[in-house]
Amino acid sequence: MLGEEAFGPVLLRSVRRLIDFDFIMAFAYQGDARPLALGDTLPEASREVVIRAYCAAPYVLDPFYQRVAAGVQQGCYRLRDIAPDRFRQSEYFRSHYRLTGIREEVGFYFPIDISRKAGSLTGAPMTGVLSFARWESAPALGRGDMDLLLALAPAVGGLCARHYGAVLQADQAEVQRGRDAAQVKAAYQEFGAGHLSERERQIVSLILQGHSTGSVAHLLDISPGTVKVHRKNIYRKLNLSTQAELFAAFLSFVG
Repeated sequence: MLGEEAFGPVLLRSVRRLIDFDFIMAFAYQGDARPLALGDTLPEASREVVIRAYCAAPYVLDPFYQRVAAGVQQGCYRLRDIAPDRFRQSEYFRSHYRLTGIREEVGFYFPIDISRKAGSLTGAPMTGVLSFARWESAPALGRGDMDLLLALAPAVGGLCARHYGAVLQADQAEVQRGRDAAQVKAAYQEFGAGHLSERERQIVSLILQGHSTGSVAHLLDISPGTVKVHRKNIYRKLNLSTQAELFAAFLSFVG
């Protein structure tokens, strides 16, 4: 099973014996490169939004990706437990995540060890995230479900590390093509450069991720009133009027 196409479906069926999920999907992240789609059990009709559109640009606002960027390489996390306080009001949610039709998503993180001869753009470690997901029509996960998934995390992460490491080792050319075609700059730091101050760029990144004014104020240790002033100045300097326009401008910059 390890290193073979049947790995994903077999793993899904195994976990379903304990907790029901509709599908799985796996991505590999490294440095500033766009993610590599490692595999999924999705119907083809869903891949355009759930996989291909995500990899094009919105991934940089994904809470799962943010954990990778922060250095997380192991563990099990439910999306709604790590998302910002206003995630469902964020433009990332409204313009992308809502369109996927996903209700619940739990990500298992694992390090991927690939040979240095494959080349590396950044020298950064490669981290994989395999998500178990439920469609909107399914019920939410309970606390007992999460306790069981947390108990399974070491085994699932270990299997995924071995399987996807073998897959990428077997196709070094695909790894390099993905990196060469998918180089992305440090978007949060550079978006608005020349127009926005460093503080304003920090606030933009938090707003796009789905943080409320209060959450931004708490994270940056400033007052909510100061955040509102910065937000007004950001829109004026970028000649924008709404958060939707800000999100569109950011994705255009990344793309």
